[in-house]
Amino acid sequence: MSPGDVVPLSFHAGLVALSFLTAVLGSYVALLAAAGIRTETQDGEIRIGYILIGAVAMGGVGIWSMHFIGMQAQNLPFEVGYQVGLTILSFIVAAGFSGWAFWYVGRDRFTFGRCLVGGLAAGLGVAAMHYLGMGAMRMPAVLLWNLPMVVLSVLIAVIAASAALWLAFNTQNEFQRGGAAILMAIAVCGMHYTGAAAGTVICTTPRDYSSLQIGGLMLPYIAFVLSAVTLLIMRWQLQRASTRFRARMAQRIDSFIESAPVSEPGKVPGSTLGPG
Repeated sequence: MSPGDVVPLSFHAGLVALSFLTAVLGSYVALLAAAGIRTETQDGEIRIGYILIGAVAMGGVGIWSMHFIGMQAQNLPFEVGYQVGLTILSFIVAAGFSGWAFWYVGRDRFTFGRCLVGGLAAGLGVAAMHYLGMGAMRMPAVLLWNLPMVVLSVLIAVIAASAALWLAFNTQNEFQRGGAAILMAIAVCGMHYTGAAAGTVICTTPRDYSSLQIGGLMLPYIAFVLSAVTLLIMRWQLQRASTRFRARMAQRIDSFIESAPVSEPGKVPGSTLGPG
């Protein structure tokens, strides 16, 4: 294409599906972490390990990895690289805001108000991550932004994040978590592709970028494999933590039963009166 030409908006269906699958997997592990946060908070303590797992699973995999796979899904007539510094910053923003939202909502009794505050912070973090990631793009083209579409994408991000937090702290079993993970992935992908549609790609003359870049055709598949391995490790860690928690609760119940006073025959426990 020549300088000044507008690149039509189209996507590679296979990579779109891969980005959605990545969002589902990240959301599912984040839901498991939220269940751990909920359990530990009820036990009087919230463990930082669950927060970190939720942050990496939701922000790092469900949002960040999904974003870069989704960016490669967009059909462009040239190869795109990504500036390393902004790419790393976008990961920190996505994971950091997601982790804060999990911590804020999970540290006290769940309320709709806390969910909205956490959702607002997480949604703004998702939007910031998305546009930082797009700003990291290095290509012979510029992006012309459609402001109403940008605003719509941010609004979708906030609504999606609020819904994700509500689902995260209100699912009770594997079936519900599976359905919630799919709904969360739909919301995350909806925000991403709305944001992608907000930027019109206009070709320019090739430019020389001296900064360190990452990219290439293999990026989506590398991101997916690394994300899948990371999620498997975190899923294993969550299973271990759950096993330890059940063992600890069983010990407390056994100790309580053993320490409970045994009442004498014919005498009501706690009563000072004899029989009859």
